[in-house]
Formats: sequence, C-alpha cells, structure tokens
Amino acid sequence: MKKIVWISFISALVIVNLLAFVADYLGGVYIALPYRLVVVLGITMISCVFGGAWVLMSRADEEVPNNQNSPQNSNQRTDNSNGQ
Repeated sequence: MKKIVWISFISALVIVNLLAFVADYLGGVYIALPYRLVVVLGITMISCVFGGAWVLMSRADEEVPNNQNSPQNSNQRTDNSNGQ
C-alpha cells in the first residue's frame, strides 16, 4: 500500500507540474503553486482510495471462510456454564 501512495504522489506531482508548465508556456495562464498542491494531494488521495480497494479485492480471493456449520463443530457446546 505504501508503494501505491508514493507512486501516485510522485506521478501526480510530475504530471500536474508538466501540465502547469505547458499551460503557462502555450496559453500564458499561470497556475499558482497552492492550486497545484491541492490538485496533487487530491489525485493522491483518490488514488489511495482506489489502490486500497484494489488491494482489498485482490486479498478477498485468498481468504477462506470459516465454516461454522461443519459437522465437526456441531457436537461441541459453545457455552461453558454448568447450569449453576
């Protein structure tokens, strides 16, 4: 998960700054640094959500459910009280 966060942060940082440079160079529109920072952090947080969901979905295939209704467990008593 840490790799996903760092990769998304660095790629968002590079892409947003390149787009801001192209907008300034070709269009004459300057995008201030606080706006760039907000966009970078927003992209990072959104990719963290999707990356976390991807990790959970990939781990869900590996899980084996604990079968509570198996014949081995049906004969065992769950409460340990002796009726006192």
